[in-house]
Amino acid sequence: MNGFEIFKPFVDGYYDVENQYLNYIYKMAEKYFRMDDKEKNSLKNIDSVRKLVLRKRKLFLKSIGGLPSFNEPMKAKIKDKIYRNNYRIEKILYESLPKFYVTALLYVPENFDKPMPAILFLCGHARDAKAYDLYQRVCIDLVNNGFIVLAIDPIGQGERLQYWDPINKREIVRWGTYEHSYAGLQCTLTGSNIARYFIYDAMRGVDYLYTRREVDVNRIGVTGSSGGGTQTSYLMMIDDRISVAVPCNYITSREAYIKTNQAHDAEQNIFGAISNRLNYDDFLIAFAPKPLLIGASAYDFFCIEGTLKSYFRAKNVYRLFNAEDKISIFIGRHTHHYSSQLREAAVNWFKIHLKGEEGDFKTKDIDIWNPNMLNVTKSGQILEDYPRAKTIFDLNLKYFRKHRFKRRRIPIDMLNRYKMDIRQLLKKLFNIDDYRGKIYPRIIKDFKYGNYICEKIFFFSEPDIILTSIMIKSGENPTILFVFENGTEDILNRMDLIESFLEKGYNAFILDVRGIGGVKTRKINPAGLYDIYGTEFKLTYDSYMLSTSTLAMRVYDVIRGIDYLFMREDVKDIGIYGNGRGAIYSFFASAMDDRISEMFFENMLYSYIDVIETKIYDRNIVDERIVFHGLLRFFDIIDLIPLIYDRKYKFINLRDSQGKIVDEDKVKEKWVNIAEKYYPYINPIQYENYHLT
Repeated sequence: MNGFEIFKPFVDGYYDVENQYLNYIYKMAEKYFRMDDKEKNSLKNIDSVRKLVLRKRKLFLKSIGGLPSFNEPMKAKIKDKIYRNNYRIEKILYESLPKFYVTALLYVPENFDKPMPAILFLCGHARDAKAYDLYQRVCIDLVNNGFIVLAIDPIGQGERLQYWDPINKREIVRWGTYEHSYAGLQCTLTGSNIARYFIYDAMRGVDYLYTRREVDVNRIGVTGSSGGGTQTSYLMMIDDRISVAVPCNYITSREAYIKTNQAHDAEQNIFGAISNRLNYDDFLIAFAPKPLLIGASAYDFFCIEGTLKSYFRAKNVYRLFNAEDKISIFIGRHTHHYSSQLREAAVNWFKIHLKGEEGDFKTKDIDIWNPNMLNVTKSGQILEDYPRAKTIFDLNLKYFRKHRFKRRRIPIDMLNRYKMDIRQLLKKLFNIDDYRGKIYPRIIKDFKYGNYICEKIFFFSEPDIILTSIMIKSGENPTILFVFENGTEDILNRMDLIESFLEKGYNAFILDVRGIGGVKTRKINPAGLYDIYGTEFKLTYDSYMLSTSTLAMRVYDVIRGIDYLFMREDVKDIGIYGNGRGAIYSFFASAMDDRISEMFFENMLYSYIDVIETKIYDRNIVDERIVFHGLLRFFDIIDLIPLIYDRKYKFINLRDSQGKIVDEDKVKEKWVNIAEKYYPYINPIQYENYHLT
């Protein structure tokens, strides 16, 4: 290994590339931000506003996979009541969907004599959710001012942890944002979004308020902070029964927030949100001309500059309705939380617009409840009290079975047509054009490694995206393009493998796709580069909002690596060897590009359906980098093997979604049996298990 060189920082001094993937995303987004500006500035009358709202609502619903449809009774139960001074709390359990339980608290003022206004309180990312001290204070101030309040636990918080182990009484997946994005990845594969379940839980909460004789159903408001502000904003666009809204600590602008490099979780990242110009202000505009107060924190990570931009845009729309007095903003001088200042402003807004009273309330010290006293369930967790309760995993699996792609038997005489159709579909999904522009490679250094001549090379995959690579030459021979998990950084660890090909007379070409190896992206936030909420997670979710994916862009880069090799006179046939995520990139590239004559896919995920059928999957194997929105509406891995079966290929140590080497039974179930039924000519499938870890 002595004497072998990988790339030094800055592509050996030629280019600063650590921001290129980041800047590429920004530049792509910038185009849509300017289009959004133009569109919003063109709103000159109520008719244009209504057309925009109708279109954005339709886009939003499509992006989240629509809303669940369930018209059966919600089977609401009052599990207990507790009392304090001038109000009582009823502990409510209802089913937003069959056996999908929602725990909630209903605060009811005493001395009921006529129907009262009600507030739906939607919780942000606090572990205790409805029992969180700051949220209790909001609810208590509201009930003390004559409002009925329904506070519900969101998915993955409070008593609704979706990955609770009742035997060992622990979380298998961390509560809150981690849960949301963990389950959210499985929803992404089915072409939906976990947000659809948050929204539906809230809408069923409104349904419940409609059943209460104490509630004036014409006077229902909604508020929430942070993740609760997200839910509030979504409800403002979707549910016409809401009369007044106070979203807090969420409204900003896509342009302002994307530049913070902080990640949202899955329900806050809506597929196509940027490319379809679904901005934060669209939720405000959709609510016009109803009374709307934006609650903001001056020192929030939800940038106040974006908040103000969205507020002024929405205010211009309210002006068209002659309703400028119905929209306002309150900015507390503090960091991100539902503060006493925001609480006071929210109560007064609801007093003015739901009760016709003066907004003169001043909050005081509040006697809150011990969180354990507010549990609806005996154990404190739905999954412990109700072992047969459904989870997001179950709901998403049901959604998949309804919306999944339908296989059909492809006889051999229809195979060419099938190949052509699937390749066109892949190119459309991955935004890959047949004309890709000429490559101008730079060979910046030659060096010797043993008996081999090595070259350091870089070239532009597309404007502003540089790819680095290293060629190890054994002569004018067939060349294997290696796509390792960490690109050229893995060369030293995989030199035995590389040399085994060199000794057989192959050249070795090791490629870095964008963000990896010699073109690795720098860390852009405190989380680890590849961790959940880290750099690649954030950039991938940005790409989803741009209607693309990291997967699509890296597959494109692999194809550009093939384009480059075909330019070289010393390269004859081209093979490919992918490992881990690199195997997925290589597999999709091989399915699209029949210039590759020989293929090896090592440690590759063998089935995306396995991901959504496995409740606890391993993020070391499956994460956002190898997923795109709605993949399982079109195909699984096995359905692409007909595109490569008549070339030389081998799958080595196939992995399931838990990272285990796939055994014979699973290969038979998910591959061999399906192939026999739909694509019989691809059997026997070429794979090997070495049972290595």
